[in-house]
Amino acid sequence: MSRFKLNLRMTVTALLPLLFLPIMCFHYVPKVLHEVLGILWLVLVLIHIGQNRHWFASFMRGPWSILRIIGTVIDILLLMVLVGLVGAGSGISNHLFKEIMPLDIQRSILIHQLHVSSPYALLILMGLHWGLHFKGWWARWQLPWPACLPLKAVLALLVVGGGIYGSFLDRVGDRLLMKHIFATPATGEPAVIYVSLLWGIWGLYVLMGMLLAKLKG
Repeated sequence: MSRFKLNLRMTVTALLPLLFLPIMCFHYVPKVLHEVLGILWLVLVLIHIGQNRHWFASFMRGPWSILRIIGTVIDILLLMVLVGLVGAGSGISNHLFKEIMPLDIQRSILIHQLHVSSPYALLILMGLHWGLHFKGWWARWQLPWPACLPLKAVLALLVVGGGIYGSFLDRVGDRLLMKHIFATPATGEPAVIYVSLLWGIWGLYVLMGMLLAKLKG
């Protein structure tokens, strides 16, 4: 077995979800820290896009299979939601951009709702994106994959159960519909529990992406 070696691409790939989930825990962290972490995460996203810029160059080349169409739609939606999230977050900034944003934008309920709702859309799309590319990413880390089928089944059931439970507890459907929600049963839990629920939601869509990756044609 070749020796494990961590590189910049692998580090960025791992940090993207690891940093995004704490950013979603804005109920538990100071607002200024939430904004700073958001900027750091955006820098990682831009690095990730730069590392995969060949995707743009090859966009009009090669055959379009069902899997490629699905992956492309997910990636485009990811970029669209990302732009909306960053734009809305900058507009309602309480610290970093407060002095340069017009008061009408800062007080906009619509922009506020967009910034509160779009992270959940991004979480789902990121999970699907990860799932579609999971096999290649796992191989790059050169880590052993559990060979025991019952163990894999149990892990999958735990992720699915946690993702579904977390989705209901945090009212993900209502959030995606941009309903005005001050708090949910999930936000009343300790931070560790809340992060675990978010991990479950993300993992649920990673599994869905892995299933989509098996499509042929």
